[in-house]
Amino acid sequence: MSRTTKPYRRFRARGGESSGEDGLDALRALTARETGADASPGNGRPGEPTPDPAPVPRRPGRLEREQRRALSREGRSRWSLRGLGPGGWIARGLVLVLVGFAVWAVFGYIALNGAVSEANGKITKSAHAALDPPPGGMLGTPTNTLLLGVDARKGATRSKRADTILIMRTDPDSGRIKYLSIPRDWRIELPGYGTQKLNSAFTFFGQAGMIRAVKGVTGIPIHHVMVIKFSGFPKMVDAVGGITVNNPTALVDCPYEAGSTVSFPAGKLEMDGARALEYSRARYGDCGGDFGRALRQQAVVAGLKSKVVAMSQLWRAPWRGAGVVRALQTDIGTIDMVKMGWLQARLEQRKSDRTLLTGEPQLIDQVSYVVQTDPDLNEREIAKFMGPG
Repeated sequence: MSRTTKPYRRFRARGGESSGEDGLDALRALTARETGADASPGNGRPGEPTPDPAPVPRRPGRLEREQRRALSREGRSRWSLRGLGPGGWIARGLVLVLVGFAVWAVFGYIALNGAVSEANGKITKSAHAALDPPPGGMLGTPTNTLLLGVDARKGATRSKRADTILIMRTDPDSGRIKYLSIPRDWRIELPGYGTQKLNSAFTFFGQAGMIRAVKGVTGIPIHHVMVIKFSGFPKMVDAVGGITVNNPTALVDCPYEAGSTVSFPAGKLEMDGARALEYSRARYGDCGGDFGRALRQQAVVAGLKSKVVAMSQLWRAPWRGAGVVRALQTDIGTIDMVKMGWLQARLEQRKSDRTLLTGEPQLIDQVSYVVQTDPDLNEREIAKFMGPG
């Protein structure tokens, strides 16, 4: 028979006819040389197992992670922290923040509402009737509030004089708060009493008379009123932790009550209630009379506002606001008081927005008055106060 032609060639190692294990060893050596693999004993020889490579850590997929968390949460209570993912932690944190805010808002409202109710009860019906209806919501339209600082004469049992007469205008459209002061000695004709000082309107006709007199002098509608007794003013300032006022010029040895004098250096001043009252009321000597006093009173009101709505103390604002309101007599309700607090924090207050009606001090029949000598100037000042700019 002829030799069968095979389609392959049998490999035969060099060096003879040997086959089997020797041939396989030679084949392994040849393969190792060509591939660069280590053919040393223990790395591929039959009978010597090759060690398994170290397993590569596998990151579980999203579905597998959710399944594992579900298994770990099985049987736990609703508010247990076991097995929570990032979303669970964030959700529970938000719930705690909302609950804390709700508790703060409720207790703050209760404190403020009690103080406002007390202050509202001190406003007379005739004063309510003398006020002009607001043109719209306080957050959307300009509002004029009359601020009166009143005091009692020595020996009197109730407040008789309005030593501070100030209109505050909150204007959300322009984003500004403005102040207009009127000297307390402004000369007016008071029905039934003839020529009088402006502050005597409070003496003879109370809150309502003062509202009507101020509207008569300025022509400005008055939407709200706040009356502050000087006897309670120090407590009001102390309730907010004192105020900071920037005093433009030094005041030295200004005559004050009972033969005493007061002095204030120029610059930024930290004041408690008693000191702020002295700064607001001093007017003789170097203190600039009624005009200088009126401007300082505006600065004190601005300092008090800044302290109540300071961002660093915002969490205390309802309780500080309640401390201030308790010293007031006002028609403003609780919701509008919150709105006013918001406006005080949001609106800008510039020194150029502090206006004072100007007049000339005159002695008439042995009585000191401030007499209007330039009506056009005051009309321009009032127009500036009422305007958007």
